[in-house]
Amino acid sequence: MKKKILQTQPYKGTKDWYPEDLQERNFIFDTWIKVAQRYGYEEYDTPLLEEASLYRVKSGDEIANNQLYSFKDKGNREVAIRPEMTPSLARLVAKRKNELTFPLRWFNIGKYYRYERPQKGRNREFFQLNIDILGVSEISAEVEIIQYITDVMREFKAPKESYELRISSRDLLNYLFDEIIKVEKEMRKKLSRALDNYLKMEENLFKAYLEELGLNREQVEKILGFLNWEISDLKNIQNESKGAKQLVELFEILDRLNTPSVVFSPSIVRGLAYYTGIVLEMFEVKQGERPRAMFGGGRYDNLLEIFGKEKIPAFGLGWGDETTLNFLKYNNLLPQYSNNIDIFVCLMDNKLLTETLSLTSFLRSKDLNVLQQLKTIKLSKQIKYADRKKIPYIAILGEDELNKGVIQIKDMNSRNSFLIKKEDIIAKMNGS
Repeated sequence: MKKKILQTQPYKGTKDWYPEDLQERNFIFDTWIKVAQRYGYEEYDTPLLEEASLYRVKSGDEIANNQLYSFKDKGNREVAIRPEMTPSLARLVAKRKNELTFPLRWFNIGKYYRYERPQKGRNREFFQLNIDILGVSEISAEVEIIQYITDVMREFKAPKESYELRISSRDLLNYLFDEIIKVEKEMRKKLSRALDNYLKMEENLFKAYLEELGLNREQVEKILGFLNWEISDLKNIQNESKGAKQLVELFEILDRLNTPSVVFSPSIVRGLAYYTGIVLEMFEVKQGERPRAMFGGGRYDNLLEIFGKEKIPAFGLGWGDETTLNFLKYNNLLPQYSNNIDIFVCLMDNKLLTETLSLTSFLRSKDLNVLQQLKTIKLSKQIKYADRKKIPYIAILGEDELNKGVIQIKDMNSRNSFLIKKEDIIAKMNGS
């Protein structure tokens, strides 16, 4: 029987993270965390597995019915691998609602799975930052999250013209449905999906699509007019639309704060079923190309109701790793790879193993990152290995050095070597 050869490729829609890849991912994570902690946010986590019903209730049809990884466990319970964090966060808060001190400022960087067609910026396995404020109904919550986004982009050193944060409101969308075109609930779902694709379509195709849905010409023209609204247009309907009033207030504050790259965009609706107010979506802007969505978020004030709890106002976002990585690569914003090794200690002879390991332990005790050669091979091969690893210094401890009570240090940048006492190595490497 022919032996089956296993594939080396990972499961479709997932990826392997080699050290240089992981360093890029960690650069993103570290930036997210650093800025979140600067704002006073606390980190939390939840299980990777949840009851599938948690997502079937509130995540929306696309995720719940088509993208959920779910199975029956041995107790015949339907279990799902989490496709997003917000329902799990709501469960966490509902569980200890009376013990928690509000407002909550929480964040998490977790791994998620969705069964969808892999494409650029979208995999079946992905990591995502979730950062949320719970317990604040005022527009100040939206402002703080937008400030957080701006500060992260500043930490990334992203040019202001390389991205655009587009903002709208579910309440404003309801005003369109209720007061402008007057459509029923079933049509609203179809129109929400259509509006979500507006920026990806030519206008004539979009008009034809709306007519195919059953809208008359007058309704289509009103929708197109709505999509061309600017913030100044909202001032005329502030008394009629809660969403318009909130957006005007939000943009006035953002303008006073000189917040870069934020625009009002009526077509932003966000696909998840639990959003209730202001929604936002970040787009990568490339010259000569259609802007590509990077991440999004919004207000979700009703989510705790699924656990039989009182409403808690909440605003947050989910920021994925893959689109962010693509953005940073395109704009040359990723730091150069470094293995963070300070010095390589050669092994000249097995008889000197104890002395060599003692030197390595000493250097590590001084907070140096030290790579130790563990097998005796030609010195030239050890140097070549250290060179390929781009390690800046090499330490050599042979019989001669041992007898003289010194260490030979080789600077791999200048290629100069010098003899030095063990106790003086740190100062020399630091340029003292």
